[in-house]
Amino acid sequence: MAQMAPPMDNVTISKHTMTCHPHNGGTLQQHLEADETLQTADVRESVKKPHGVDEATWIATQTRTIFEEVVRVVSFIEDICTEETCKTMCAGKCVVYSWAQEDNMKPVRLSAPQYMRQLIDWAHCKLNDEAIMPTNGGAMPKNLKDNLSQILRRLFRVYAHAYLHHFQPIHDCGAEAHVNCMFKHFLFFVLEFKLVGMEDMLPLAALIKKFKEAADAEKKPKYAQ
Repeated sequence: MAQMAPPMDNVTISKHTMTCHPHNGGTLQQHLEADETLQTADVRESVKKPHGVDEATWIATQTRTIFEEVVRVVSFIEDICTEETCKTMCAGKCVVYSWAQEDNMKPVRLSAPQYMRQLIDWAHCKLNDEAIMPTNGGAMPKNLKDNLSQILRRLFRVYAHAYLHHFQPIHDCGAEAHVNCMFKHFLFFVLEFKLVGMEDMLPLAALIKKFKEAADAEKKPKYAQ
């Protein structure tokens, strides 16, 4: 049985979603079990709106930064994520993402490299659209969060694909800590402002659980023995 998400966010999910496993699970599983927090609580605190800053402006600025970070992730994996290795944009064995540029277009399945190129171009256009993200000092539109939520849901898919299909090369080239830090920034930002729901991030549920628990543990006071 397959389930389709609303238009513009076309996702096919197999009936085994809740037992979804990484394509290359061994290394990612070791990562999940490792005690490597990278001061996760600090990242969670850093996404909170500073006092005196307009919330809409803060959300817009943070989203631009997150977009730039996702572009870096794509660059990390562009040599190993090819038309041959990744014929679909998937997250594990259970979730396949299809692309629809506009609401009235029929979703199509693309290879992961094609999907990510389309996504980066589309998100770049959206983030530079004055009607969505004014840069001339104009007031932010009332539907700003809705527009950015749509962008951020799609950007998550790059992290899902990278972690579940290309984690070993990321680890081997020494980019693991950097990718972790960028994903934590994404994660705690979208949770703080309720921009992406957990139902949209199920492919990385185990990793998200680890990072949230790490942030909670770091925040607890440490008492002298």
